Amino acid sequence: ERTSRLVVTGNITATAAPTGSATQTFCAINNPTVASLTATGTSLQWYTASTGGTALASTTALVDGTTYYASQTANGCESASRLAVKANITATATPTGSATQTFCAISNPTIASLVASGTSIQWYAASTGGTALASTTALVDGTTYYASQTANGCESKNRLAVTVAITVTAAPT
Repeated sequence: ERTSRLVVTGNITATAAPTGSATQTFCAINNPTVASLTATGTSLQWYTASTGGTALASTTALVDGTTYYASQTANGCESASRLAVKANITATATPTGSATQTFCAISNPTIASLVASGTSIQWYAASTGGTALASTTALVDGTTYYASQTANGCESKNRLAVTVAITVTAAPT
């Protein structure tokens, strides 16, 4: 009786972990998500654990101080090891100042007349979004303007609300 044997050569593909920065910093105002994380690799997937778990949706909000783990898939094989990336979210404080600011009409007050304490103050016509107002924009009585500050490259997510009161003094009679 003759026994034949089939010779099988097995190739095990070991996909390497993706590469990238171990710490990545984001501004809170940009509402960073898993899609904001970066790594170099193919078909990246992000997890909250170094092994196992379920891949995170790209829309998952990042949490400050949390470490996320990236795998890559090449030639149909997901990497067994993962790149660890700690997410730092910079939340710049709201500037401070008086909620009501009063000006004399004769001085023709502008955005530059408004006062807020902070770094790189910008004024807006809305509490969120919009375009910063030019410093030469005339103030309007009873209007609320909103100030943000930028520190460490990140603009504050919240803005200081300042309502303007313009006093008109009558001419003497």
